[in-house]
Amino acid sequence: MIDVVRIKEVEENVVLRKEDFESLIWEMESLMESIEVLSDKDLMEQIIESEKDIKEGKIFKIKTEDDLNNLFME
Repeated sequence: MIDVVRIKEVEENVVLRKEDFESLIWEMESLMESIEVLSDKDLMEQIIESEKDIKEGKIFKIKTEDDLNNLFME
């Protein structure tokens, strides 16, 4: 999150530094992506199911090509 944004008002305009503006844009894009994910019912169901699989130990670490092959050969 953005800690400090320096702004000043010049007549009827708000002025801020380029770095602060870029940080605000990045934060807004990040928030929009989060909203998109949270709004996608199917994706949220997949995330919840994945979290459940992790808690139940239904995950596999793939470190080698053999690990990957074994995953699909079982």
